[in-house]
Amino acid sequence: MTIAQSLPLVESHVNPEIIFPQGQFWSDEPPLESNLHLQQIILLIQCLEWWWREREDYFAA
Repeated sequence: MTIAQSLPLVESHVNPEIIFPQGQFWSDEPPLESNLHLQQIILLIQCLEWWWREREDYFAA
């Protein structure tokens, strides 16, 4: 078993020329956590498993 070493904190330098936007970002894209997204991922995995059905050197999940 190993013990993690404590490292000194590194101060990050923030470039004053970079302007970070404030507030919420709005998008017209559908959320990724939808039922449609889940079904698309399941379909993709099923297609990959069918495409590679004769191979044994892959893993899709």
